[in-house]
Amino acid sequence: MRFTVALASVALPLTISAYPALERDLGDTLSDVGINVQGLLTSLTPPNPNDPRFTQFQKPGPNDVRSPCPGLNALANHGFIPRNGKDMTLPILIKGLKAGMNMAPDFTIAIGGVGLLSSDSPDTARAFDLNDLDQHNFPIEHDASLSRRDAFFGNDYSFYQPNWDMVLKYYQGKTETDIKSASAAQRNRVATSRAINPEVVYGPREFVLANGETALYLQTMADPFSGRAKLDYVRMLFEQEKLPYELGWRPSTVPISLLTLGNMVLELSAAAPDPVGEAVNVTADSYKDVFELIAGGSEVLANLTQGLSSAVGL
Repeated sequence: MRFTVALASVALPLTISAYPALERDLGDTLSDVGINVQGLLTSLTPPNPNDPRFTQFQKPGPNDVRSPCPGLNALANHGFIPRNGKDMTLPILIKGLKAGMNMAPDFTIAIGGVGLLSSDSPDTARAFDLNDLDQHNFPIEHDASLSRRDAFFGNDYSFYQPNWDMVLKYYQGKTETDIKSASAAQRNRVATSRAINPEVVYGPREFVLANGETALYLQTMADPFSGRAKLDYVRMLFEQEKLPYELGWRPSTVPISLLTLGNMVLELSAAAPDPVGEAVNVTADSYKDVFELIAGGSEVLANLTQGLSSAVGL
Protein backbone atom coordinates (compact mmCIF):
# COMPACT_ATOMS: atom_id res chain seq x y z
CA MET A 1 0.00 0.00 0.00
CA ARG A 2 1.27 3.47 -0.79
CA PHE A 3 0.15 6.75 0.70
CA THR A 4 1.45 9.59 -1.40
CA VAL A 5 0.80 13.25 -0.82
CA ALA A 6 2.56 15.88 -2.90
CA LEU A 7 1.30 19.35 -2.19
CA ALA A 8 3.54 22.39 -2.25
CA SER A 9 5.45 22.88 0.98
CA VAL A 10 4.92 26.56 1.64
CA ALA A 11 4.65 28.60 4.79
CA LEU A 12 1.06 28.88 5.90
CA PRO A 13 -0.30 32.39 6.49
CA LEU A 14 -1.24 33.21 10.04
CA THR A 15 -3.65 35.96 9.02
CA ILE A 16 -5.92 36.51 6.06
CA SER A 17 -5.02 40.14 5.46
CA ALA A 18 -3.41 39.14 2.17
CA TYR A 19 -6.73 37.77 0.92
CA PRO A 20 -9.28 40.62 1.08
CA ALA A 21 -11.94 38.78 -0.95
CA LEU A 22 -11.64 35.73 1.29
CA GLU A 23 -11.73 37.99 4.32
CA ARG A 24 -15.03 39.52 3.20
CA ASP A 25 -16.54 36.11 2.43
CA LEU A 26 -15.46 34.59 5.74
CA GLY A 27 -16.52 37.65 7.69
CA ASP A 28 -19.99 37.36 6.23
CA THR A 29 -20.11 33.62 6.82
CA LEU A 30 -18.97 33.73 10.41
CA SER A 31 -20.75 36.81 11.64
CA ASP A 32 -23.82 34.73 12.41
CA VAL A 33 -21.91 32.73 15.00
CA GLY A 34 -19.95 35.62 16.42
CA ILE A 35 -16.47 34.71 15.15
CA ASN A 36 -14.35 37.50 13.73
CA VAL A 37 -11.83 35.52 11.69
CA GLN A 38 -9.38 38.32 11.07
CA GLY A 39 -9.69 39.61 14.61
CA LEU A 40 -9.14 36.16 16.07
CA LEU A 41 -6.04 35.37 14.02
CA THR A 42 -4.42 38.78 14.30
CA SER A 43 -5.02 38.91 18.07
CA LEU A 44 -2.70 35.96 18.66
CA THR A 45 0.59 36.86 20.31
CA PRO A 46 3.61 34.77 21.40
CA PRO A 47 3.18 32.99 24.72
CA ASN A 48 3.92 35.04 27.81
CA PRO A 49 6.54 33.08 29.78
CA ASN A 50 5.22 34.71 32.95
CA ASP A 51 1.61 33.66 32.36
CA PRO A 52 0.40 32.55 35.81
CA ARG A 53 -1.35 29.53 34.33
CA PHE A 54 2.03 27.83 33.87
CA THR A 55 2.23 27.48 37.66
CA GLN A 56 -1.45 26.72 38.27
CA PHE A 57 -1.52 22.98 37.64
CA GLN A 58 -4.53 21.08 38.97
CA LYS A 59 -5.34 17.42 38.52
CA PRO A 60 -8.75 16.80 36.91
CA GLY A 61 -11.69 16.49 39.26
CA PRO A 62 -14.31 13.71 39.31
CA ASN A 63 -16.58 15.48 36.82
CA ASP A 64 -13.82 16.60 34.47
CA VAL A 65 -13.08 14.76 31.22
CA ARG A 66 -9.82 14.17 29.38
CA SER A 67 -8.61 12.89 26.02
CA PRO A 68 -6.11 10.28 24.82
CA CYS A 69 -3.69 13.19 24.11
CA PRO A 70 -1.36 14.13 26.99
CA GLY A 71 -0.72 17.59 25.50
CA LEU A 72 -4.38 18.59 25.42
CA ASN A 73 -4.82 17.14 28.90
CA ALA A 74 -1.89 19.16 30.23
CA LEU A 75 -3.31 22.36 28.77
CA ALA A 76 -6.62 21.63 30.51
CA ASN A 77 -4.83 20.83 33.77
CA HIS A 78 -3.21 24.28 33.62
CA GLY A 79 -6.35 26.14 32.56
CA PHE A 80 -5.18 27.19 29.10
CA ILE A 81 -8.31 25.44 27.84
CA PRO A 82 -11.34 24.71 30.05
CA ARG A 83 -10.30 22.68 33.07
CA ASN A 84 -13.41 20.54 32.90
CA GLY A 85 -12.42 19.41 29.39
CA LYS A 86 -15.80 20.39 27.98
CA ASP A 87 -17.19 22.73 25.32
CA MET A 88 -14.01 23.12 23.31
CA THR A 89 -14.74 25.65 20.59
CA LEU A 90 -12.23 26.54 17.90
CA PRO A 91 -11.55 30.05 19.29
CA ILE A 92 -10.94 28.59 22.76
CA LEU A 93 -8.55 26.01 21.36
CA ILE A 94 -6.74 28.45 19.07
CA LYS A 95 -6.09 30.88 21.92
CA GLY A 96 -5.29 28.20 24.51
CA LEU A 97 -2.86 26.16 22.43
CA LYS A 98 -1.10 29.33 21.31
CA ALA A 99 -0.72 30.66 24.86
CA GLY A 100 0.31 27.36 26.40
CA MET A 101 2.51 25.75 23.74
CA ASN A 102 2.90 28.28 20.90
CA MET A 103 0.91 26.10 18.51
CA ALA A 104 0.20 27.89 15.25
CA PRO A 105 -3.50 28.23 14.39
CA ASP A 106 -3.26 25.95 11.34
CA PHE A 107 -2.49 22.96 13.58
CA THR A 108 -5.19 23.82 16.09
CA ILE A 109 -7.80 24.40 13.40
CA ALA A 110 -6.96 21.06 11.77
CA ILE A 111 -7.13 19.03 14.98
CA GLY A 112 -10.07 21.06 16.28
CA GLY A 113 -11.94 20.58 13.02
CA VAL A 114 -11.71 16.80 13.12
CA GLY A 115 -12.47 17.02 16.83
CA LEU A 116 -15.84 18.53 15.95
CA LEU A 117 -16.57 15.38 13.95
CA SER A 118 -16.32 13.39 17.17
CA SER A 119 -19.20 15.24 18.84
CA ASP A 120 -22.65 13.71 19.14
CA SER A 121 -24.01 16.00 16.40
CA PRO A 122 -21.09 16.68 14.01
CA ASP A 123 -23.31 18.31 11.37
CA THR A 124 -24.19 21.15 13.72
CA ALA A 125 -21.36 20.97 16.26
CA ARG A 126 -19.53 24.11 17.28
CA ALA A 127 -17.77 22.46 20.24
CA PHE A 128 -16.67 19.08 21.53
CA ASP A 129 -15.54 17.57 24.83
CA LEU A 130 -12.06 16.12 25.23
CA ASN A 131 -13.42 12.63 25.91
CA ASP A 132 -15.24 12.77 22.55
CA LEU A 133 -11.79 12.17 21.07
CA ASP A 134 -11.70 8.73 22.67
CA GLN A 135 -13.12 6.84 19.70
CA HIS A 136 -11.11 3.94 18.35
CA ASN A 137 -9.35 4.88 15.12
CA PHE A 138 -11.21 8.19 14.99
CA PRO A 139 -10.38 11.00 14.81
CA ILE A 140 -6.91 10.90 16.41
CA GLU A 141 -6.88 7.75 18.58
CA HIS A 142 -4.84 4.90 17.11
CA ASP A 143 -3.23 1.61 18.03
CA ALA A 144 0.48 1.50 18.97
CA SER A 145 0.28 4.72 20.99
CA LEU A 146 3.38 5.74 22.88
CA SER A 147 1.57 5.92 26.22
CA ARG A 148 -1.88 4.35 25.84
CA ARG A 149 -3.08 0.76 25.46
CA ASP A 150 -4.64 -0.46 22.25
CA ALA A 151 -8.44 -0.41 22.35
CA PHE A 152 -8.49 -4.21 22.08
CA PHE A 153 -7.16 -4.42 25.66
CA GLY A 154 -9.71 -2.01 27.16
CA ASN A 155 -8.92 1.51 28.35
CA ASP A 156 -7.25 3.29 25.43
CA TYR A 157 -7.29 6.83 26.83
CA SER A 158 -5.50 6.71 30.20
CA PHE A 159 -1.73 6.76 30.64
CA TYR A 160 -0.31 3.22 30.61
CA GLN A 161 3.15 2.93 32.17
CA PRO A 162 4.26 -0.38 30.56
CA ASN A 163 3.91 1.05 27.05
CA TRP A 164 5.67 4.26 28.05
CA ASP A 165 8.49 2.20 29.57
CA MET A 166 9.05 0.69 26.13
CA VAL A 167 9.66 4.22 24.85
CA LEU A 168 11.93 5.21 27.71
CA LYS A 169 14.28 2.27 27.21
CA TYR A 170 15.39 3.86 23.94
CA TYR A 171 16.58 6.88 25.91
CA GLN A 172 18.42 4.86 28.57
CA GLY A 173 21.52 6.72 29.69
CA LYS A 174 20.47 9.90 27.87
CA THR A 175 19.20 13.19 29.22
CA GLU A 176 17.81 14.46 25.89
CA THR A 177 15.70 13.07 23.10
CA ASP A 178 16.91 12.72 19.53
CA ILE A 179 15.29 11.91 16.20
CA LYS A 180 16.86 8.48 15.77
CA SER A 181 15.92 7.22 19.25
CA ALA A 182 12.43 8.71 19.06
CA SER A 183 11.82 7.06 15.71
CA ALA A 184 13.12 3.69 16.90
CA ALA A 185 10.92 3.87 20.01
CA GLN A 186 7.85 4.59 17.93
CA ARG A 187 8.64 1.74 15.52
CA ASN A 188 9.04 -0.64 18.45
CA ARG A 189 5.61 0.29 19.76
CA VAL A 190 4.16 -0.61 16.35
CA ALA A 191 5.96 -3.93 16.20
CA THR A 192 4.81 -4.78 19.73
CA SER A 193 1.18 -3.98 19.00
CA ARG A 194 1.24 -6.05 15.85
CA ALA A 195 2.69 -8.96 17.80
CA ILE A 196 0.18 -8.99 20.68
CA ASN A 197 -3.02 -7.38 19.34
CA PRO A 198 -4.99 -9.69 17.01
CA GLU A 199 -7.18 -6.77 15.92
CA VAL A 200 -4.49 -4.15 15.48
CA VAL A 201 -5.22 -1.43 12.92
CA TYR A 202 -2.10 0.16 11.54
CA GLY A 203 -1.88 1.47 8.00
CA PRO A 204 -0.76 4.68 6.26
CA ARG A 205 -3.12 6.92 8.25
CA GLU A 206 -1.90 5.54 11.57
CA PHE A 207 1.72 5.66 10.37
CA VAL A 208 1.48 9.41 9.79
CA LEU A 209 -0.47 10.10 13.00
CA ALA A 210 1.98 8.08 15.09
CA ASN A 211 4.96 9.94 13.67
CA GLY A 212 3.04 13.17 14.27
CA GLU A 213 2.49 12.16 17.90
CA THR A 214 6.26 11.80 18.30
CA ALA A 215 6.96 15.06 16.47
CA LEU A 216 4.54 16.84 18.78
CA TYR A 217 6.32 15.90 21.99
CA LEU A 218 9.73 16.63 20.49
CA GLN A 219 8.68 20.07 19.30
CA THR A 220 6.47 21.20 22.18
CA MET A 221 9.09 20.18 24.73
CA ALA A 222 11.98 21.73 22.74
CA ASP A 223 11.63 23.59 19.45
CA PRO A 224 10.33 22.90 15.93
CA PHE A 225 13.67 21.81 14.49
CA SER A 226 16.26 20.10 16.69
CA GLY A 227 14.43 17.03 18.00
CA ARG A 228 16.32 17.54 21.27
CA ALA A 229 14.13 17.96 24.32
CA LYS A 230 15.17 17.37 27.90
CA LEU A 231 13.92 13.94 28.85
CA ASP A 232 12.70 15.23 32.21
CA TYR A 233 10.39 17.63 30.37
CA VAL A 234 8.98 14.86 28.21
CA ARG A 235 8.45 12.55 31.15
CA MET A 236 6.54 15.17 33.14
CA LEU A 237 4.30 15.87 30.15
CA PHE A 238 3.41 12.21 29.63
CA GLU A 239 3.52 10.85 33.17
CA GLN A 240 1.86 13.74 35.00
CA GLU A 241 0.17 15.56 32.09
CA LYS A 242 1.81 18.66 33.45
CA LEU A 243 3.75 21.41 31.67
CA PRO A 244 7.32 21.21 33.05
CA TYR A 245 7.58 24.91 33.82
CA GLU A 246 9.07 24.25 37.26
CA LEU A 247 11.89 22.28 35.62
CA GLY A 248 12.86 25.21 33.42
CA TRP A 249 10.81 24.48 30.31
CA ARG A 250 9.30 27.38 28.42
CA PRO A 251 7.21 27.29 25.22
CA SER A 252 9.10 27.38 21.95
CA THR A 253 9.78 30.91 20.75
CA VAL A 254 9.05 29.71 17.20
CA PRO A 255 5.45 28.67 16.43
CA ILE A 256 4.83 24.96 15.94
CA SER A 257 2.80 24.50 12.77
CA LEU A 258 1.60 21.79 10.43
CA LEU A 259 4.62 22.56 8.29
CA THR A 260 7.19 22.18 11.09
CA LEU A 261 5.46 19.00 12.29
CA GLY A 262 5.25 17.66 8.75
CA ASN A 263 8.95 18.21 8.21
CA MET A 264 9.74 16.30 11.40
CA VAL A 265 7.36 13.49 10.43
CA LEU A 266 9.46 13.21 7.29
CA GLU A 267 12.67 13.08 9.36
CA LEU A 268 11.25 10.47 11.72
CA SER A 269 9.99 8.26 8.91
CA ALA A 270 13.46 8.28 7.36
CA ALA A 271 15.35 7.65 10.61
CA ALA A 272 14.38 4.04 11.24
CA PRO A 273 13.02 1.14 9.18
CA ASP A 274 9.26 0.80 8.92
CA PRO A 275 8.38 -2.45 10.73
CA VAL A 276 4.93 -2.79 9.18
CA GLY A 277 5.96 -2.95 5.54
CA GLU A 278 3.42 -0.37 4.43
CA ALA A 279 5.87 1.35 2.06
CA VAL A 280 4.41 4.66 3.06
CA ASN A 281 5.69 7.48 0.87
CA VAL A 282 5.76 10.37 3.32
CA THR A 283 6.19 13.98 2.30
CA ALA A 284 6.38 17.12 4.40
CA ASP A 285 2.67 17.68 3.73
CA SER A 286 1.46 14.22 4.75
CA TYR A 287 0.64 15.28 8.32
CA LYS A 288 -1.48 18.18 7.10
CA ASP A 289 -3.17 16.03 4.50
CA VAL A 290 -4.09 13.26 6.91
CA PHE A 291 -6.30 15.71 8.82
CA GLU A 292 -8.01 16.74 5.58
CA LEU A 293 -8.43 13.03 4.80
CA ILE A 294 -10.02 12.37 8.21
CA ALA A 295 -12.35 15.33 7.73
CA GLY A 296 -13.39 14.18 4.27
CA GLY A 297 -11.56 16.81 2.23
CA SER A 298 -10.67 20.47 2.43
CA GLU A 299 -14.20 21.64 1.61
CA VAL A 300 -15.66 19.55 4.42
CA LEU A 301 -12.99 20.83 6.77
CA ALA A 302 -13.84 24.40 5.77
CA ASN A 303 -17.48 23.75 6.62
CA LEU A 304 -16.60 22.12 9.93
CA THR A 305 -14.43 25.06 10.94
CA GLN A 306 -16.81 27.68 9.57
CA GLY A 307 -14.15 28.76 7.08
CA LEU A 308 -11.26 29.07 9.52
CA SER A 309 -9.30 26.33 7.77
CA SER A 310 -9.45 28.22 4.49
CA ALA A 311 -8.20 31.33 6.25
CA VAL A 312 -4.94 29.58 7.19
CA GLY A 313 -4.40 27.84 3.90
CA LEU A 314 -5.92 24.39 4.53
